[in-house]
Amino acid sequence: MAAVAMAGALGGCGGASEQDQVRAKVEQFAAAAASRNYATICAQVLAPSLLGRLAASGINCEQAMQVGFGGVSHPTLSIGKITVSGSHASVLTLSSAQGQQAALTTVGLTRTNRGWRIASLGGPPAASPSK
Repeated sequence: MAAVAMAGALGGCGGASEQDQVRAKVEQFAAAAASRNYATICAQVLAPSLLGRLAASGINCEQAMQVGFGGVSHPTLSIGKITVSGSHASVLTLSSAQGQQAALTTVGLTRTNRGWRIASLGGPPAASPSK
């Protein structure tokens, strides 16, 4: 938990690299999801665009998080490759939880006036270009 707190602190520092800030935001999401702190996810982690899509579908953010994570036990999230391109970033993640199969997915982030925020969750990993 101290590592997550440290990463969160780095996310707010002006000297932290873009990749450090992106990693800190994904770690903040993982910690908040594991502790079922949906208010933090909705207020500090998710991008306005994602919140808008939830609202347009008729469900508020905290309800959506409860549906998505309420039945998950002992979730873990490992962070792999982080790619930052301008105001967008993608993070390769490996997530798992008790009784569930592990999933390799990509989390998309966007830079907002309040820092990096998660704009998409759980997309398939981007294909590696063949050489």
